[in-house]
Formats: sequence, structure tokens, C-alpha cells
Amino acid sequence: MNLHGRLENTIEDQLCMAALHYLRSHFEEATEIYRKLLTESKDWQAINIYVALCYYKMEYFDVSLEILSVYLGLVPDSIVCINLKACNHYQLYNGKSAEAELKHLQNASTSGNVFQDNDLLRHNLVAFRGGENAL
Repeated sequence: MNLHGRLENTIEDQLCMAALHYLRSHFEEATEIYRKLLTESKDWQAINIYVALCYYKMEYFDVSLEILSVYLGLVPDSIVCINLKACNHYQLYNGKSAEAELKHLQNASTSGNVFQDNDLLRHNLVAFRGGENAL
């Protein structure tokens, strides 16, 4: 609490505070901080991913998808963003829909198989397939 009281209104301190809220599962508080930072600085579009992740954790999957679509318009090959979009599709629809979202990464990859290089993507692909090909 001593360190908490010493936080200032700097961007770095606000991002730290939002991260702490997220880690404590206080997603609404984290979202408020992230949204405030986005209104103050339009250049930091990557914060939208954190906002979308908070909405995902609060089970507002459709809102999360809307926010992700804005960021994907700017960075269409973001692995983190596409993975979160696939997770939203899994929750809203089914594993096939989620897997189809991840296939966009495979098609856009220039370095071979993007799934071999990313443990989280491989894990999610197994989850989307109902455990098929699990180790």
C-alpha cells in the first residue's frame, strides 16, 4: 500500500496500476484506466488489445471482438490480436469458427508454420479441436 500511495499520474504508473488491477481480476478498473489512457493518447492503439482482453475476461465477447476489429484494421497480422479474436469466436460460436480465425495466421505467415513457433497458438488449436492432437 505504501508503493500504491506513491503512484503518480504518469502514463507508466497508470499502466502499472491497470496491470495490477488485471492481475487481481479487477477487470472493470483496469478497463477504466486503459480507456482513459486511450482518450489521452490516440497513438497507443495497442492498448486496445488490453481493453479487449479485459472484456474477454468479463465474458463480453462481442464487445471484445468490436475492439479487436479496430486494432486489426491497423495491424492485420498481429498474432496476439488474432489469437484473442479466435478465443472470442470459440466462446461465442464453436471450435471450428475459432480455428478458422487462426488459419488467417497460417496463410499470412512468411516464416513457415506459425504454430510451431508459438506454444500458446498450438495449445489453443488443441483446445479448439476438443483435445485432438494433445501431447
